[in-house]
Amino acid sequence: MIDLKQLINDNMAVLDAESNHQEMLAEQKLERQCEALKGLYNEIQPTIKEAGYHIALFKQGKVFAKKRRTYEETWEQSDEHVWLIQIEFEYSKCLKNTGESESFYAPHTKYAGQHCGGNASAYIKFVWDDDKGVYHIIPNVAYDYNKERDDVDKLIYLELDGTKDMIVERLALVLANVMRLERNFNATVEGV
Repeated sequence: MIDLKQLINDNMAVLDAESNHQEMLAEQKLERQCEALKGLYNEIQPTIKEAGYHIALFKQGKVFAKKRRTYEETWEQSDEHVWLIQIEFEYSKCLKNTGESESFYAPHTKYAGQHCGGNASAYIKFVWDDDKGVYHIIPNVAYDYNKERDDVDKLIYLELDGTKDMIVERLALVLANVMRLERNFNATVEGV
């Protein structure tokens, strides 16, 4: 005779073990993500601070799993936490409100992937894609009322998946364009 109660208890134990294993894997993934971003943060932080920009490494919850500017890709809102690095331009008069609106990145809006009105905070974000083993940079800076500027290198707006070296090279390009915009803005203000 089959002992139903014992079968239920056995199945509960299996389900609990699977759940615990999934939680353990998620924690390990978060630790790897943190370690990868700490390495990048420690490498770029002194230069970012010296340039006068704010940089932070923090954990954020409920973010979009895939942040891409092409809205054709599949997007899913994630309940998991992710580590990210964010550079902000809050003290820059010329950059403070030159970021693309968040609806540009949000797949659930009808404006996903489209330039739309308003001035949002300018920032550069870095995340670690543990599944692919690459960094991802999202440069959200230097727009002119949510239009791409003609006086900067077009690579300033492109997101990139890549190695740490590739990401640092793209960051250098973005910051060089940003610093040139600030220099030109300050020269114009002082010349007036």
